[in-house]
Amino acid sequence: MSLAGFKTILLQSSRQGMLSQWYSLAMSTFIVFNIYLFYGLVFFSIGCVVVFRNFKYSQLSISPTLWALALFGFTHAFHEWSELYVILFADDISRQYQVLVEWLRLLKLALSFASLMVFSWLLFSILSRSIARIGHGVILLILLAYLVSVVRFSTSLDLSDEMFAQASFYTRLLLGFGSAFLAGCGMAIYGHDLLRQRHDYGQYFVATGVGLWIYGIFAGLVATDLHMTVPVLRTLASGLVLIALLKALKIFDIEREQQTEAKLKRAVETDKYKAIGQLAMGVAHEINNPLASSTLALDLLERKYPPQDPAQAEYIQRIRLGISRAAEISKELLAYARPVSEEPRQVKLAEVVGSAIKLLSHKQREFDIKVDCPDSLQIMGQKIKLEELLINLLNNAMDASDKGGKICVSALQRDDGIQLSVSDEGQGMDEACRARALEPFYSTKAIGKGTGLGLAICESIVRAHHGSMCIESQPGRGTQISIVFEEGA
Repeated sequence: MSLAGFKTILLQSSRQGMLSQWYSLAMSTFIVFNIYLFYGLVFFSIGCVVVFRNFKYSQLSISPTLWALALFGFTHAFHEWSELYVILFADDISRQYQVLVEWLRLLKLALSFASLMVFSWLLFSILSRSIARIGHGVILLILLAYLVSVVRFSTSLDLSDEMFAQASFYTRLLLGFGSAFLAGCGMAIYGHDLLRQRHDYGQYFVATGVGLWIYGIFAGLVATDLHMTVPVLRTLASGLVLIALLKALKIFDIEREQQTEAKLKRAVETDKYKAIGQLAMGVAHEINNPLASSTLALDLLERKYPPQDPAQAEYIQRIRLGISRAAEISKELLAYARPVSEEPRQVKLAEVVGSAIKLLSHKQREFDIKVDCPDSLQIMGQKIKLEELLINLLNNAMDASDKGGKICVSALQRDDGIQLSVSDEGQGMDEACRARALEPFYSTKAIGKGTGLGLAICESIVRAHHGSMCIESQPGRGTQISIVFEEGA
């Protein structure tokens, strides 16, 4: 081979080597750029997932703490994107600014993890008191240890790369791993509590906690330069946090839809009940006049033409029973529709229960009524209406029970108010009947045995006393109606 041919071959080989090196460098830069771009984008998305949800009417206790998680997402996204700039353009940074850049990198990293630590503190505050004490204690110990390390590094005059590496190591170990691990624990405990309360969406909060644990391991315990896959694994862990959190926070949208539907339903029911009340008052007044006239005519008929045989007496008695029944229905309609006029005052529940049982003395002898109501329990209310409430509830319990059946009336003091319960061991109700139990004129009793206004009147009285009523019933296992009067009502 000639010398010229050999030189040509060497030149081609050199060009191919340079192209190969350039290609490797370009691919490496492309990969690093995309990893850190998506890494920061995931955390930015975590912040957006929280910020763009309206937690104003949420019933979940975690909602007031999520602002700190959003702050962590945004600050950490800013940190990772600025790290991308430093990695790609490190050679362009002047030596006089390199120390400042290193301190800024450390400061951004510490601030982002500090916001996650704040989220951990707030998250433990909504858990049980014992768990909150442990969580807050661990957080304070971590912050104290990090403060000691910061003081030690700040007093050192050594500004070498090794010093910054050690400072970054302690920041990731104490603030990074510590905050992520504690936030994961808080999320997992909160999700577990929701699952115990039979809320299926609690599993997504648990998954968010697991994602934070995994991220804490890769971000706090594994060095970035250990392997090129470390940033990828951190991105995947943060992606798990994002997906699980997105699933968990969907419950807020569901809550808002349910609250809107409930408000609309209450508005419709309010209009319906208002119309029913006005109609009931008009019908009751119109019925009372002919009923009174019929009763008077029947009395005069009996006096002028006394019944001569038992058949006539039976027919007259049937007429009188029919008039009495119509008068009773008219009275219940007026009680349901008429506004309350009695002034509220302090009422002893034990006296109300006793009065209601006495008024039902003609009927209650056939049943075993147990009362557990301390004399000290008092609420602000209207005694007559509360007696009417108890009479209706006891009447329903007696009608649903066999003779000799057990009926329990109990009252107790709770943290949120006073609970009054009336339970029986009677026929009970299925789910469909329970859903309609408070509707006016809905009754499962035989025709002529009930008007269907009893529980509707009870619900109206309870609402007027700033309380809430809950019905628990199963067919063949009885019914329990629990009423909670708010503290101070």
